[in-house]
Amino acid sequence: MRSTRAVLAVVSVLGLGVAGCGVSEDAAKGSTDTINMSLNTDPATFDPALAKGGDDYTVTRLLFDTLVRKDSGNRLVGGIASKWKAVDAAHYTFDIRKGLNCSDGSALTPSVVARSLTRFASPKTGSSGRTLALGPATATFTADDGAGTVRATLSAPWADFLTGLSLPQAGIVCPAGLADPGKLATGKVKGAFSGPYTLASSQPAVAYKLALRRDYTAWPKFAKPLQGKPAENIDLTPITDYSTIATQLLSGSLDVGVIVDVNASRFDGDAKFTTSLTSNTTTYLMFNERSGTAFADRPDLRKAVAQAVDAQAFSDIVSGKRGSTISSVAAAKVPCVNTDKSLLAATDPAAAAKKLAGVRVHIVGTTLLRGGNDYIAEALRKAGATVKVDSLDNTNWATVTTAGGKDWDINVQGDNNVMGTLTSSLLRVMGPATEDGGRNKMGLVNDEGYKAVEQAMSKVDPAAQCAAFASAQKSFLQRVDAVPLSTVPNTTIVAKGFSVRAFDDYLDAATLRITE
Repeated sequence: MRSTRAVLAVVSVLGLGVAGCGVSEDAAKGSTDTINMSLNTDPATFDPALAKGGDDYTVTRLLFDTLVRKDSGNRLVGGIASKWKAVDAAHYTFDIRKGLNCSDGSALTPSVVARSLTRFASPKTGSSGRTLALGPATATFTADDGAGTVRATLSAPWADFLTGLSLPQAGIVCPAGLADPGKLATGKVKGAFSGPYTLASSQPAVAYKLALRRDYTAWPKFAKPLQGKPAENIDLTPITDYSTIATQLLSGSLDVGVIVDVNASRFDGDAKFTTSLTSNTTTYLMFNERSGTAFADRPDLRKAVAQAVDAQAFSDIVSGKRGSTISSVAAAKVPCVNTDKSLLAATDPAAAAKKLAGVRVHIVGTTLLRGGNDYIAEALRKAGATVKVDSLDNTNWATVTTAGGKDWDINVQGDNNVMGTLTSSLLRVMGPATEDGGRNKMGLVNDEGYKAVEQAMSKVDPAAQCAAFASAQKSFLQRVDAVPLSTVPNTTIVAKGFSVRAFDDYLDAATLRITE
């Protein structure tokens, strides 16, 4: 069994001395009640509605429960709701489990659920998950505490609504958290949590310690039951370097870690670890098309950028030759995704140079894709462009690219498709802009493409949905609003004695278990 002192190990690796520290008696005996897992960076917020990045999603999933949860095969199972009924794509009724409590012991009633979801669905809240769950619709949530139900009514049909309610951003915030949103965001409202864990302590850049709630009873019943027991404690350590994550896994300082580069190969054939691969993260270039930017109303320049880069070369750099190129903004296994490569601009550096010579370009990207950011910059420089590239930590990158404005021209987008639906990725390049409460980072709606997405979401027939999605994808690809690049396979490394479950490429941190 692994050591329970992940933070001490991190300090040791960094060469810092700590007085009076040692391994616990339980750890020495080979048993533990703690799971140590890495994060890529500090969570930006503890307010589930405002979660924007992968590390936010990890922490939010552990602290806040949702009405429904994802299971394998794009199925949903009950979370806070024991069952539900969809009258059509705009009317739903949820039966709320009886006897649930918030982390301060107060009752988690239908009224509590309705108030939290009303906040999540309000455009004023600014949740990035709202348009995924609702599209352009508004939602009304009505509680009946006597009947134990919550009714949801949408102003327009949106077929992804139920799946949207499984998003970490739709996590139910208890009354203590709703009463003080500022402290909620910093994790300082002890009674805010509806999920299986509470935030015991947080030290940015060092560790986040979560403690199991003994009164939590809303564990989902997955089609394949989880094995093992929930950990009494989960310690999350921000580590930005994949090599360091691998080293700490091998040394026993971490029990679970996610690696996206060649360091994953260090665990090949090692019986002390299990590995699983998820590929819901995709990468693509996105243009800032707000008025006055270099690529606004210039499909010829956007096409030239596409001609300047080689998606396979980018993929090889960011994933250590483990990824695969894509023909849309979502991975190949997502239903209705485009696979027609003829819709993509072919790599043609000579043609690119005729258009890009002398063009000034500001590229932004996350440090998690630093080598890819540098590759894109160099490819454009070879085409004659004058390029500035900023690789920002994940939190700052998300802030800059969702703020609106003209501070960047090209974003090297890493898209973590938590929902596993095509809509999730398409709304990054069409529909309401981020400054208007949407997910569209490029700032231009693309009326034709968004109309097709709305049409798809008004349908329940899969074939009809795919036909509409085909039109939406053809629209943005022909306009070159985005340049598809590749998947970024995430390898989850789990030490013997522990487990975590992925559902259709979505890693669910609330399924972390101790198995020995």
